[in-house]
Amino acid sequence: MSPARRLEYRDYSSPGIYFVTACANFKRCIFGDVANGAVEFSALGRIVEEAWIALAGRYSGIRLHSHVVMPNHVHGIVEIAPDTLAQQAAPLQRRVSPGLVRVPLLSVIVRSFKADVTRRSGIELGWKEEIWQRNYFDRVIRDGQEFSNAMRYIAENPIRWQSQAEKVAADGPIDTTTLAQRAAPLQRERP
Repeated sequence: MSPARRLEYRDYSSPGIYFVTACANFKRCIFGDVANGAVEFSALGRIVEEAWIALAGRYSGIRLHSHVVMPNHVHGIVEIAPDTLAQQAAPLQRRVSPGLVRVPLLSVIVRSFKADVTRRSGIELGWKEEIWQRNYFDRVIRDGQEFSNAMRYIAENPIRWQSQAEKVAADGPIDTTTLAQRAAPLQRERP
């Protein structure tokens, strides 16, 4: 995977809304399958779903919007709220006063989500293989139109997945190496 392409001028702990995609290692379909336009979770997929939802309780300074766990990736919208303090969740966070922790960087939120899935899958399923592809993809959502596009993309993702699978069955294999990387068709990055 190529190196992370973060905006150089952006403070990823500052208030904002972020579209996040985390992919399974080698984009293996280990989180479940799609049938009838809905995702049917594997045992690992259930853990991924629960870990994503648990982020809201771990960090009081974030708000989770729509998300979807797909067979080989996860899309979610994370909002970092302004002027809030979070519960201590990871030792890499910057302290603002004794006992209180500033809202973490987006990378810390995603890293703790992936670590939670990895830890729980080892305990509950005896999972020993790598689960996650290194790093993750993100996009800063700048306005209501981009937010709406991202929400729609997440909601329609299982239907698109199923339609692509049906196309493969009818026409033969297609290049699937970038399917999980095709995030919402949001506007181009602006300086």
